[in-house]
Amino acid sequence: MPGVQRWAVIAAWGAFLATVPSALWRILMILGLLPGTEALRQFELAGDPVANYVYVFALSVVQLTAGFLTIGLVRPWGERFLGRRVLLAPVLVVAMLGGLAVTWLFTIWMTTQVLAGRRPDNGLVSGIPLAIMVACYAPMLLWGPLELVATSGYWKRRAAFRGAAQGIGSADRA
Repeated sequence: MPGVQRWAVIAAWGAFLATVPSALWRILMILGLLPGTEALRQFELAGDPVANYVYVFALSVVQLTAGFLTIGLVRPWGERFLGRRVLLAPVLVVAMLGGLAVTWLFTIWMTTQVLAGRRPDNGLVSGIPLAIMVACYAPMLLWGPLELVATSGYWKRRAAFRGAAQGIGSADRA
């Protein structure tokens, strides 16, 4: 798309791709397709297995959808959708709050919990399966920061376009 900063494209796609490994791992784990995760699967399905299956799948779908929407910050459908111009302010508010939320949740809170010895798997996964789980969840540390970088690119591009459309170029401000 013309005018989109290369760094913003890399950040937006990086934010989306950061969500994929953990969502895939979670779905494979709950389906019982990951060796070494049987105890975690039993723990996650305790109580109401149907509700817990739905929860795990819904969590993965929401995660992937939220990550995918970041790509809209660098694609035409993020500026025009169904023939209508997308308003700048609501996109910025949602993207900024989303980026801050996932930065808090995964980059800050989850990291501090793990460093304090509280693992999200309750210590039920070990060895190579644990290494695979960590490798799948590690990209989530970048989701929020990359979302915020892509959002800043969207804001800079759209604000500059608005300023140019209104005849308020940098030469006019001097």
